[in-house]
Amino acid sequence: MDKKDNQQSKNIYSIYDKVSEIYAPPFIELTDGTAIRACTDLLQRPELPFGKYPKDYHLARIGRWVETEGFVSPTETTIIIEFEVLSDSTKKE
Repeated sequence: MDKKDNQQSKNIYSIYDKVSEIYAPPFIELTDGTAIRACTDLLQRPELPFGKYPKDYHLARIGRWVETEGFVSPTETTIIIEFEVLSDSTKKE
């Protein structure tokens, strides 16, 4: 992928639930860092299970989205961060 392609594509992420063994509907973010920030926000919402059971979830990168072409490209599923680690780092701040 050349530099131009990289500027026109974004990552596709999903949150994996280890208990139910399913991936949540995917979402698109620019970088791993912005996806982690989005997940940090989810941990702060008491009505959601992520903050209550952080050991049960992790964030995974599952593909690429080329927004100028409307093209989805699968990639090898990569664990970005465990919610338990994210939760612990949020508590220290």
